[in-house]
Amino acid sequence: MYQPRETVPFGALISIIHRTHHIIIDERMRQFGLSSGQLFTLLHLAHEQGITQDTLARRFHVDKATIARAVRKLEDAGYVSRTVDPGNRRAVLVALTDAGERIVPEIVRIDRQWEEEICAGLTGDERLTMQTLLRKIARNSLAMTRATGDSDYAEHWTRTL
Repeated sequence: MYQPRETVPFGALISIIHRTHHIIIDERMRQFGLSSGQLFTLLHLAHEQGITQDTLARRFHVDKATIARAVRKLEDAGYVSRTVDPGNRRAVLVALTDAGERIVPEIVRIDRQWEEEICAGLTGDERLTMQTLLRKIARNSLAMTRATGDSDYAEHWTRTL
C-alpha cells in the first residue's frame, strides 16, 4: 500500500539514518581494518580508559559476546589492550593502546565528515534546531528506557547528553 512521504514513521527515518551511517562508516574505516562496529568502542574508550567489557556491553546495550568480538578485533588490530582487573579476576579491563590513541582523531574526522555530508544544505540555525530537537527526543527516549528498568544504559547516556 502506498504511503505519502510525510507519513513515513519517525522511527523508520531514524533507522534509515542509523543504517546508512553504518554503511558509510564501514566503507570509510575499511582502510584501517575497522568497521562501524568498533567505532563507538574506540570513541568511548577515548573518553574513559580502563573500563570493563561488561560496562561497555551495558553502555551499548549489547550482549557480552558482541562486545567481546568487537574488543578482540580491536586488540588483534593493535588498537586496544585487555588486562585482568586486579580487583575482580573475572573481569577484563579495556584500554586504548598508543596506536588506538593515534587512530581516534582520524575516526572522529571520518564521523564528522559524514555529519557534514548528511547535513549539506542545512543552515547553521537549522542544524542547531535539529541538534536541540534530537537531544530532547533522545532524553525522552532514555526516560522511557529508564522506566523499563534498564537504568544503567539510560543513566549513562542521560549524563552524556
